[in-house]
Amino acid sequence: MAARLIALLAAALLAPAAGAQEQGGDLPPWHPLRPDRMAEEREEPSASMSESFYRRLSRAHELLEEDSLAEALELMDRIRTDRLSDYEGAQLFQTYGFVYSQLDREDEAFEAFGKCLELDALPTAVQQGIVYSMAGYYAGQERFEESNQTLLRWFRYQIDPVADAYILMGANFAQRERMREALPYVARANQLSEQPNESWRNLQLAIHVELGQLAEAIDLLKENIGIWPDNLRYYVVLSSLYMQTENDEGALAALTIPWFRGMLAEESDILNLARLNLFLENPARAGMVLEEAMKRGDVQENIENLGVLLNAWTMAREMDRAVDAIDKLAQLSEDGEYYHRKAMLLNESGDWEGVVESCRLAIEKGGLERPGDVWVLKGVALAELRRFDDAVAAFESAKRNSNEEIRRNANAWIGYVRDRVGDTS
Repeated sequence: MAARLIALLAAALLAPAAGAQEQGGDLPPWHPLRPDRMAEEREEPSASMSESFYRRLSRAHELLEEDSLAEALELMDRIRTDRLSDYEGAQLFQTYGFVYSQLDREDEAFEAFGKCLELDALPTAVQQGIVYSMAGYYAGQERFEESNQTLLRWFRYQIDPVADAYILMGANFAQRERMREALPYVARANQLSEQPNESWRNLQLAIHVELGQLAEAIDLLKENIGIWPDNLRYYVVLSSLYMQTENDEGALAALTIPWFRGMLAEESDILNLARLNLFLENPARAGMVLEEAMKRGDVQENIENLGVLLNAWTMAREMDRAVDAIDKLAQLSEDGEYYHRKAMLLNESGDWEGVVESCRLAIEKGGLERPGDVWVLKGVALAELRRFDDAVAAFESAKRNSNEEIRRNANAWIGYVRDRVGDTS
């Protein structure tokens, strides 16, 4: 799996020591990974405003609603921040953030929201919403550490954290290649999700694979197949993982299911299925898979693929089908070796006429590594057909096109043939 299956999000506030805490030490009671977590109760700040500030801020909100954004900014710019309470300052900066957002001035909007959060003076519900939005903003800017620290700040006061917050945290860690820290957040997000989220589960799968946790990855993939049985890639990846764990039977089963369901159409996947069947000594199944796939056009009838088909039918002792594969191979090949192989197959079944013809075609096409062997085989078939003169001629040709070993063999056959015809000369 080459490209990681990481859905970007982000979030938290616990300073650089957060990573070390999450891996080991004592976690605070509110920490998102504690099974018995308990959010802290934030003391609600004073919410009083002066009358003059309230009037100006109310007017700014009216202008915002009227889409008179420039006027709203002009009004707020006239407010002296050094005379405001923390609560009033937080309200002002929050309003700046709203106006800048409406103007699509995102960086300025989040700078204003950041100043609002520094004052820590808004009611908890409002404050939490801004904190969470800031976490997402940092993630979008690829400021993943800041995003996670902001999210931790949000978790601290959040009674029932949503699954999205956990996936945001986990994805931020994953983006920084900190997979072990990412995993518990992503797993927790998947546990909390009301409906299975495919991208989240794929992120967890990618992390398991990255960490070499193949057993966990296999279990998760099997669950995914149960949820999304029509997703072919899950079967293919599952087969690959089984092969990595040396579970060849599992790898075969994972590809066999989509094959029988008519889902397997990629040539590489079909060839893997055929080779697994051959490896596990199911040559007839391998041959049927390849033959059907070639008829459908899903697997090319090239030399390499037809060679696999030939091996399958040969191992299955399906000689007629093996011969059909050889005929196609022989036409594609630049030499006569496949005609020689066909002759050897036909020799096993005693089809002497076929042997003679196949040897003729092999010799005619040429390029043979051991032409003498072909001449000897042709001579044997001719002798079986009682065409003794032609057989002797073939053996003589073998002697002219071979090494000493084949010449001795050819002479032995010549002696045998002459004995059969009673010629002792």
